Amino acid sequence: MLTLAVLTTFFIGSGHCNLNFTTENERIVGGQDATPGEFPYQVTLLYNSNLMCGGTLINESWVLSAAHCCFGREFEPLSAVMGNHKLNAVDSGEQTININKYFVHPAYNSKTIENDICLLRLAKKATLGNYVRTINLPQKQQEYQPNTVCNCTGWGTTSEGGAISNILQKVQLKVVSANTCKQQYTPEAIVNTMMCAADSGKDSCQGDSGGPLVCKSGEVSGIVSWGYGCAQAGYSGVYTKTSYYINWINETITNNPNSSSLAKVSHLVFILAALLLL
Repeated sequence: MLTLAVLTTFFIGSGHCNLNFTTENERIVGGQDATPGEFPYQVTLLYNSNLMCGGTLINESWVLSAAHCCFGREFEPLSAVMGNHKLNAVDSGEQTININKYFVHPAYNSKTIENDICLLRLAKKATLGNYVRTINLPQKQQEYQPNTVCNCTGWGTTSEGGAISNILQKVQLKVVSANTCKQQYTPEAIVNTMMCAADSGKDSCQGDSGGPLVCKSGEVSGIVSWGYGCAQAGYSGVYTKTSYYINWINETITNNPNSSSLAKVSHLVFILAALLLL
């Protein structure tokens, strides 16, 4: 997380913001090493082969991330790495696929960090296996009770302003009520499409932005978004609540298939039409 501003860097990753809402890069504070394949839905988003943000594989062709990770990058070479464990090595089962298009939520506000959600389309389908798997979306407007235990993962810095991690980190956080989170920040800063999570000495941090928060087994509950610093006492991390965007996610995916998929459908239609003429 950051302190009072949202700064995006190309080489470590956009991440938590500060109170005056700027986006910076974040990572896991107070966590521990994950084991290979433990979080097969975790994605690394790269800009020119450097860590930019985290992401979540929600189907074979689409990655879910934060809008502040995507915003303003229309002409930049982005790629997604699935199945990786060590950031500076090629792991068994690792796949790197270019991003050929991304979609920032149309109501994203870079000042308030509302609607901080983005979808990135892979140039080809990921191959699913032991180290690469998708994770489900939650039910529409799914809510999570305070003190629900969540897992947050990423390669971000292990301390505020520190170095990024080479090994995927994991940390357990607890859901913080909206009222408590509003008291920590301001009532206007925390809206119903956001959720908060924290634990003493634990947090996501620079480089973790866009990565998953999983509060219920098998579904991505939140997206690392913003906060005040990293693991600062009295300030929770703030996450985009995925369950409030199910319609937008499904509509975006349905309305924007890869051109290769369209070509296959057109080819099939052509074959069927030819058979009918025989």
